Amino acid sequence: MPVTHPSVGPPGPVAPPDRPDGPCQLLLGGPRCTCAARAPHLSDEEVLARASGMLVWYQRAGHTGRLEARRGLDAMLIATRDRPALQAELLRIAISVVLVPDDEDDGAVAVADIDAKLDEFGKLAEKEGDEVRLGEAAVLRALRTMRFGFGDNALVDTAVALTTLGEVEGPPDNLPEEAVADWYRRLSRTLNGLVIVLLKLGAHELADDVSRRAVDVSNTWGTPMERLINLLNRVRLQVSWALRLERANRAAAAATRFVGAAQTARAAAALWTPALHPGATERPPAAVEECSIIGAALALHHPAPHHLDMLTALHDKAHYHDDRIALGIATSRCMQAADRADDALALLVALRDDLQGGAGRGPTTESVLFLALHREVAALERIVHGDHPAGAEPSAAHRYAAALENELWALREARLTALRSHTEHHRMIRQHGHELSELSAVAAQALQDPLTGLPNRRALDMRLAEVTSSPASQPCSIALIDLDGFKEVNDSQSHAAGDTVLREIASCLRTTLRTGGRGQDMVARYGGDEFVVVMPSTQLPVAVSALNRAVEAVAALPYDIASGVTLSVGVAAAPQGVDPAAALAAADTAMYRAKRAGGNTVVGAGLPDAPSARHRRPSPARVRSMARAQRRSG
Repeated sequence: MPVTHPSVGPPGPVAPPDRPDGPCQLLLGGPRCTCAARAPHLSDEEVLARASGMLVWYQRAGHTGRLEARRGLDAMLIATRDRPALQAELLRIAISVVLVPDDEDDGAVAVADIDAKLDEFGKLAEKEGDEVRLGEAAVLRALRTMRFGFGDNALVDTAVALTTLGEVEGPPDNLPEEAVADWYRRLSRTLNGLVIVLLKLGAHELADDVSRRAVDVSNTWGTPMERLINLLNRVRLQVSWALRLERANRAAAAATRFVGAAQTARAAAALWTPALHPGATERPPAAVEECSIIGAALALHHPAPHHLDMLTALHDKAHYHDDRIALGIATSRCMQAADRADDALALLVALRDDLQGGAGRGPTTESVLFLALHREVAALERIVHGDHPAGAEPSAAHRYAAALENELWALREARLTALRSHTEHHRMIRQHGHELSELSAVAAQALQDPLTGLPNRRALDMRLAEVTSSPASQPCSIALIDLDGFKEVNDSQSHAAGDTVLREIASCLRTTLRTGGRGQDMVARYGGDEFVVVMPSTQLPVAVSALNRAVEAVAALPYDIASGVTLSVGVAAAPQGVDPAAALAAADTAMYRAKRAGGNTVVGAGLPDAPSARHRRPSPARVRSMARAQRRSG
């Protein structure tokens, strides 16, 4: 999982680079990592120290250096296959580097890489039967989903981690005494990772509970560095929480969190020298001279001009996006206290533009904090440009922003409720797994279409009621699919052949759309040769694009599998509160427009008709399979 290492202290004595125990060439500025070749000469602890050092270095490296670091870690994994005790830890680090955001990444390659490693890590965790390792696997899966997908899709894995780690009270009875301290340190590290997940989800209350436990464990069993990292992440949690509460106009609650952040920052500052400069003979730099989040927390507690010199000096030391936002907001508020509102606005606008990465690109940082930055910029613009004089009625834009914030707060509450519900569900499964599994099998059969294995009409009705009543599912799209040419298959071949076609097309839809595993769409059999796709958190144009891919995938099926059957698809929006039957009726109307256009296409309700796809040129593979089928029938 991503770590939040406060800094890298001065290096101690190191062996020459040409010795087996010499430092990593890549970290010294060389073109590549050669640690894999040296691994046979190193102990497990030395290999892990190199990999951990590479993870810290990776977070500040450029894209080319990051690619070389990944290659080096992959080579280390291969070189240590015969050392099973190392594999889980090396896999964790190799997964963690891919989780670090990188705008130049090839997303598809990164997803394939991390999914393969997560699968291997999960198998190792199950084989060990270690609850901490199983919880860590769930944390890593949740981080993967948020890095490459949607936050709400991470709720299930987050709930698994909360349940698994929440029930861990101590190490296994058969654990050797010399391994107990390491077990607790792994627990603290995993809890710290769960805090990061919950922060990304905006679940600050749950993150607070987990953070307290992580700090308690590290205070007893952790090194000074591990204790410092837990405290710094607790500062980040409290600052993020305070800024979120401010957006919801909960000023008193926000002030309490700012006080807590400052108190925790002082505790972290006291650990700074023991953790980063142990045994220093000269006075090392103070924490407020090196750590941006400590300086930001102290300044946000009481913004004042005397903080500005400290904060300005820290701007070059803020490397993480959320730290940069916290530091920027703290600096701007101290500038306002010094009657420098123009400078404060210029500072935050430059920060916002830098984090957005240019026109047309979305934020590369945490949405909770990024929205806090936008709010701060808007407030300063009103002050600097005189858009809202004191005592004036709020503008329409201001009232609109306030209404949006209220809606976002309601969505946040819904997400918290869903997360708590998932957590309770997994807790019951763990406690009553045998009884529930039997009941679950019966229930699953009642909600499944026996021919295709897809959810049936009853399951569809339940899902439609859920997505049209939940703000967390918005925007939502619903598609109705009818098969083109299916009647001819039944009439000219047989109903058994028709059943085969239905199964093949159901399988194609299931694999093409985001269903199963970490996906969120539902493909259900509606009856006969009709299917329905429920697509929560999907705007109508996005749904049309996804369904077009499904149409193309079915059209590309060999003739001897699909018998030339294609899809006519109608898709409509399903806003919160709508009658599901009305949304289906709109999709049905759009589907008949697709039929009239010649089929093999998608039509969105309220969107212009797509050009007929009936006469699209078939793929070469399909031409060959049609020719073979025609020769056999002739």
